[in-house]
Amino acid sequence: MAGPWTISRDRQDADAGTDLRGTFSRAGTRSWRALASGLASSATLVRPAARNTATVVRARWAVCMLSVMVMLIAALAWATVSLAQRGITASQAAANRASGPLVIPAPKSAGALPRRFGPIPDANAAAIISELRHRFGAVGYGLVSAARKAAEGAGQPGQAGPMAGQDARAPGVITANWTSGLYGQPGHLDPQTDKPAWVMYLGLDATAKLGAPGNTIGNLMMGILGPYSKIGPWQVNSGHRGGASNCTVAWLAQTTVGVCGWASGHSIGVIASPLRDTSVEALATMLIRMRYDLQRK
Repeated sequence: MAGPWTISRDRQDADAGTDLRGTFSRAGTRSWRALASGLASSATLVRPAARNTATVVRARWAVCMLSVMVMLIAALAWATVSLAQRGITASQAAANRASGPLVIPAPKSAGALPRRFGPIPDANAAAIISELRHRFGAVGYGLVSAARKAAEGAGQPGQAGPMAGQDARAPGVITANWTSGLYGQPGHLDPQTDKPAWVMYLGLDATAKLGAPGNTIGNLMMGILGPYSKIGPWQVNSGHRGGASNCTVAWLAQTTVGVCGWASGHSIGVIASPLRDTSVEALATMLIRMRYDLQRK
């Protein structure tokens, strides 16, 4: 029985207010919501800062890598330019290096090729050699004449040869010696004549400088080519004898002939052979080998 002092569980207490469980429940809900909201706000504030820091780090790394790459490129460019300058300097030194005089008369062997003596039985070979001599001689006389004029302009008595009672070795006297030799190629036959292949050598040695080797060899090759040639000379290796060397293809006596030559201070020289016997590449290699015997150090 319920007495006057009995309080129903479902009845609200005027002094106590609502049930404490509801109060705690509502309070707890509000606290958790506030906590979640605070954490979310903190995350929102932290994430941009983290992203900004990562971006700054990546930017710094990119700048560092770019700087390193720029320095590497600059070092590579410097090394390339340095090597190129060294190569140019070495080439110029080789071109300006004056070799000794020619061996006169021409040696019996040059570059392991034996010299052939006597008349030339092949009419075509004789015609080629005759025309080559004529063109080489014209250029050679022109170079010697220019050297004499240069000596006269410098106040030195340049002349064709020594006067009576004058020593040819006296200062100011410019002389020129000519030499030649026909060399065979053992084991190589001309496919047109079935005769041994040959290499003709012509040389000129002066007592005065004939000009800058590069210009001299260019004039020599153009003189051998003739005014109607459509193929110009090109530069090849001069070997340890120095100077400047060119090769070309000339039309001599109705025959295509490979011609390679050099100029080194006081001397010039050429070797020639029909292309059907010797390629220009092979002739350029022969030039280096033969100069060891044709020209002194």
